[in-house]
Amino acid sequence: MECYLMSRPRAEALTVALRKKYKRRAKKVDAGSVRMYCISTAEHERDPLDCDWLESGPLDEVVAWIDLEKLLGQRH
Repeated sequence: MECYLMSRPRAEALTVALRKKYKRRAKKVDAGSVRMYCISTAEHERDPLDCDWLESGPLDEVVAWIDLEKLLGQRH
């Protein structure tokens, strides 16, 4: 199993990008939940991601990979 990591600044940048893309729907998204979602989802992917992709991949690609409904659903 790959070990995926994401820094707090990267999670904050993704949170800002998600809010820009989804506006009001992503209003309650926070950096902590984005970080946990990305790490846990990457670990359960059928096809392993490049372990550095979450941290250094293009923001728009990582944002497109995030399933907002699942992210919002895990917050409950």
